[in-house]
Amino acid sequence: MLRIAICCGGGFSSSTMAAHLNKQLADSKYKDEVTLQFIPFSALWGKAGAFSNGRIDERQDEVDVALCCPHLEYPAKNAANQDLLRIPVFILPMRLYGQISIDGVVEEAQDVLELWNNGAENPITFPDEPRSMTATRNVSHRRWLEQQGK
Repeated sequence: MLRIAICCGGGFSSSTMAAHLNKQLADSKYKDEVTLQFIPFSALWGKAGAFSNGRIDERQDEVDVALCCPHLEYPAKNAANQDLLRIPVFILPMRLYGQISIDGVVEEAQDVLELWNNGAENPITFPDEPRSMTATRNVSHRRWLEQQGK
């Protein structure tokens, strides 16, 4: 079972995105292979967020990979530098965020896990995309490579 978290700072956009993706997941070929949930980014390591009532339990053990909204690039780097992350964290490119399908989410998560298992460090980036903010693709990295003939 592949367990994916969709993360952002406060939760409005990513919780909406996670709900939309869960509807797609229920009708997809992945329904018995993947779980997807919203988790505030700071909750991954148990930091109390702006909308919590104090310290909360860390939630990294609930998921295998975290896909985060674009504005979390620098907070993800800071969390990685503080050794707060034990799971792979990937920043979704701006053009992909909010438009990605469940197929794209699963492909992105699988490819991020493969990079992690091969020694990549957080936040995970694809070799040809060192910064998510500069990525121009609107499909999963895997499909983008196929479209480029690579």
